[in-house]
Amino acid sequence: MVLAARNVRACLVLASVLTGLLVQLPSAALAAEPPRAVFHPRPDIDLGALTRLVVARSAAMQAAQLELEQASAEVHQSKLLENPAGDFAWGTVPVGESNPPGLDAPYLNVPNYGVGLSYRFLLGKRGPRQERAKALEGGARAMRDSLGRQQALALVRLLGVLAIASMRADGAQGILDDAKRSLELVKSRLAASFGTELDVDRLQIEVNRVENVISRSEGEISASLAECAAALGTPCEGFGSREEAKAFLKVWVDRGAAMTGNSIEERPDIRALAAYEQAAQAELSLARAQSIPDPTVRVGFLHDRFTVSGNQRNSFNLTVVVPLPVFDHGQAQAEAAASRQARVAAQRQRLLESARARIPMLRKTLEIQRKRERAIANEMLPRARAVLQDLERAAANRLVALTDVIQARRTVHELMGEEADSIGNAFEASLELISQLPGSSNVSTEPPQGAGP
Repeated sequence: MVLAARNVRACLVLASVLTGLLVQLPSAALAAEPPRAVFHPRPDIDLGALTRLVVARSAAMQAAQLELEQASAEVHQSKLLENPAGDFAWGTVPVGESNPPGLDAPYLNVPNYGVGLSYRFLLGKRGPRQERAKALEGGARAMRDSLGRQQALALVRLLGVLAIASMRADGAQGILDDAKRSLELVKSRLAASFGTELDVDRLQIEVNRVENVISRSEGEISASLAECAAALGTPCEGFGSREEAKAFLKVWVDRGAAMTGNSIEERPDIRALAAYEQAAQAELSLARAQSIPDPTVRVGFLHDRFTVSGNQRNSFNLTVVVPLPVFDHGQAQAEAAASRQARVAAQRQRLLESARARIPMLRKTLEIQRKRERAIANEMLPRARAVLQDLERAAANRLVALTDVIQARRTVHELMGEEADSIGNAFEASLELISQLPGSSNVSTEPPQGAGP
């Protein structure tokens, strides 16, 4: 009994130790897992760095990368020669009475044994096939670059929404702090019988209105951060201040304004269409080459055991088989290739015409919005803030009514919103201009340093 009790006690101790280890294993594994880097939208991140980051993190890019890899494999396949064909034959197998009759071991001495090697020679087809594969590879690479660039621009637009919401929230927070100070001042005056409850109500409504604006901006910030995290697969941080958000927007506005050149043909999607047009031309040449017959040459060796009949025991033979392209000589493939080439060329030309028509108007829109933003930031907003400060000092000395302060504060708040709208419109016009002009499309799997995981 004592021994059994000791065994039970030892088993319980061992079970408790194992349970503790099992409980600690998940926490240890989590502690060993490296923390995920956080993406912070710095103003100095250019489009190339964002493109590399998106390509490295985006799941949508895997399909484009797979298409490119398959196109590269097709290029390798087009350079390979066709496999030869080997054959073996067992012929003149006797059935029934042999001729002449009475032969010894007829199944050994009558049949013949033949082996052969045949190969089909492609005439006028390997060159167009290789050209088509190389053109499709170039098109797949350009489409991958185009998709990566589009997703990077979409991320920039998302960060622009985040920056504008951050500017609104930060500006409204300053207005809210001033309104709360005025509210406390009016409450203290009311307590000293120098104010009215109407002034308190007016200021309280103003505080609630600004708080509502801040709440709406914070909701936009949270939604933008969630979309950024979904696009990159990593947590995203917001802008630290209104100045940082404004600097991000202005950098991208200046980048769009500084873009020059009319080589729209170098845009990735235009390059992809040009490559697909070349592929269609090569496919047309390949279809026309179907009218050239491809001969199949066979070299064989025959070992004949039926020498009693005078047959040659060992012999070689050469056979050439030539197909006759009478009914199908590639006319349907040629028709389809010609139609594909015409449609791709038309699509490319219309994209070029559309871009050439949009670029001057986008430049004009960008310049108008930049002038509007400069006027608000350098003239209207400083003047409105100066008026507000003078009115606040006058109201503190009871020289003007608080309604004038409230109206001046609303004017400053509206101008700050107008500034955010103007720089946001310039930012959007700049991104549209960048998307229409060729730019950085260097697709790599290496993310930018310091910009994310």
